[in-house]
Amino acid sequence: MKTVAVGDSLPPGSMISEYRIEREIGRGGMGTVYAAQHPTIGKRVAIKVLELAFSCDPALVRRFLDEARAVNKIGHPNIIDVFSFGQLPDGRQYFVMEFLEGETMAEWLSRGRPDAQEARRLLLQVCEALEAAHREGIIHRDLKPDNLWIARPKHGEPYMKVLDFGIAKLVADQDAVNVTKTGMAMGTPQFMSPEQCIGRGVDHRTDIYALGVILFRIYCGRLPFEAESVAEIITAQLTQAPPKPSEFAALSAPLENLILSCLDKKPENRPASVAELGLRLKEVAQVGGAVTAVHAPVHHVGEAKAETRKGFEIDEEDEGRAARDRRRNLLLAVAAMVVAGGALVAWLAMRGGSPVTPPTAVTSPAVAPAPVAPAPAAAVAPPVVTPAAPVPPVAIPPATAPVPLPSERAAGAKRPSSRPTAVRTNESVPQPNTVPAEPARKKASRAARQGLVEENPF
Repeated sequence: MKTVAVGDSLPPGSMISEYRIEREIGRGGMGTVYAAQHPTIGKRVAIKVLELAFSCDPALVRRFLDEARAVNKIGHPNIIDVFSFGQLPDGRQYFVMEFLEGETMAEWLSRGRPDAQEARRLLLQVCEALEAAHREGIIHRDLKPDNLWIARPKHGEPYMKVLDFGIAKLVADQDAVNVTKTGMAMGTPQFMSPEQCIGRGVDHRTDIYALGVILFRIYCGRLPFEAESVAEIITAQLTQAPPKPSEFAALSAPLENLILSCLDKKPENRPASVAELGLRLKEVAQVGGAVTAVHAPVHHVGEAKAETRKGFEIDEEDEGRAARDRRRNLLLAVAAMVVAGGALVAWLAMRGGSPVTPPTAVTSPAVAPAPVAPAPAAAVAPPVVTPAAPVPPVAIPPATAPVPLPSERAAGAKRPSSRPTAVRTNESVPQPNTVPAEPARKKASRAARQGLVEENPF
């Protein structure tokens, strides 16, 4: 390793642990970030070297290590992965983290008004990362565009990484005099909550306030409080109401109310959690369709099993809505068919049960038209009725006297007929053996009928 003076920048080629420094990629109030590479396997990493002032206090270094362990315990894919920690020969502490191609949100915003749809998608990822940290009891305390990294991989969509977890809590223990230095101690004044400005104990709602400032910056193109000095900015954070976002951009009323609720001076009036903030943001920031968070690749599979979720694009919403409409229309059609079929059956039953309805031909149920769809009554063909053939009137022949026997003619007497007169009617004929039959008579011979011979009745 090349000899480096205390506090100097690390030149290219310098070795930190097993990694070789390539170049400096960033510098802030807490330290300097370098791009480095493993000389054997070619793995690229980012190494942040803390300033000596933060590295000489063992208690602060121990607390930073605890915070780094907690961040890795979260294991969220939208939080930077820190996987090594060490100390340089001059006493400066450093940690090794994943290397990400891309830019900070500050650089992204410096190019002008961002795409609102992409901004909404990235902001939802920030909300998910912060909610996961808050559940573990970790508060960022220095949330700002410089600490939000937009990773732009070779494959896939850009995604968000939240940087510097743990460092903000480390600097919170410094003296209050450091509060006026941007990026130091208690945070960056433009993004600090009122309770943070006066050194009160802060909780997760101070991160919600910082998110409100970031929302203001994204949708309005400026910060809510801008002044020439840090003291004026802190005074405004403590005493002035934030301006309405609609004064600087055309925003919907729900989105404006959400931003102002995040910037409320009283923590209890802000959204109760980042999860609530994310849900409300998902509802009010509709730009060209609903888009949900797209997570970054999971680096610790065993610790963070977050699923990669694709968002709901506008064409997918339309397709889902059309499918729901088709299902609803189908159900309505089936219900209409059932109602129409029931009405038809009831109509036929009423006609068939009327006492004045003439007898009709019985039709088989198989030929009844099935109710396919509601149709007007004129379209329903009435059942074919074959009129019954009229029954011709039956003439009742006059009763004729029986032919008298020769003996009766001789006596000149008439024998009353014992045969009943047969009358044809429409009544049904009694079945055999239902009425006692007369005793059968012996058929008279021809001679007897002519009166020549009188038969012996015995």
